[in-house]
Amino acid sequence: MLALLQALEKFLKAIVIVANGLMLLLVFGQVITRYIFAWTPAWGEELSRYLFVWVVFLSLPLVASYGGHMCIETLTSRVHGATLKFLNIVADAFSIVFLGIMVYYGCIMVSRTSFQTSPAMQIPMSWVYVVIPFGCAVMLLYVVLNLIKLLKTPADQVVHKNAVE
Repeated sequence: MLALLQALEKFLKAIVIVANGLMLLLVFGQVITRYIFAWTPAWGEELSRYLFVWVVFLSLPLVASYGGHMCIETLTSRVHGATLKFLNIVADAFSIVFLGIMVYYGCIMVSRTSFQTSPAMQIPMSWVYVVIPFGCAVMLLYVVLNLIKLLKTPADQVVHKNAVE
């Protein structure tokens, strides 16, 4: 399982890096063609917008794999031990519920948009939105694994995520 997650993480990193680079080139090309030729291809702006969506949702599991997620650090940085463990469990539980909702409704959105095509590139809109349930499902996996690890850790050994060890 660990080897599969490491391979998945490498794959996601590669896709995010390539997508970011392609997005940079597309936007740079859009600016150049707009100012030099007073014309821009419509598909370039659309593709860069869709790549941005993909980068965001493929980066979510990467952040979760490092234990990073939204938390109120002014509170969690001031507590230790059992209180910190409890707050982390609550945060993971809320994340699991939220990500479950995102996966469920993301799948519904993908199925509903399978008959629509994008205006400029004429690709199915489901190709754009399929990354939402996928990215949230992979992040859900990481959060569940983190929760299991947290539940096995004694309260006195739970440290703040940003603490220097």
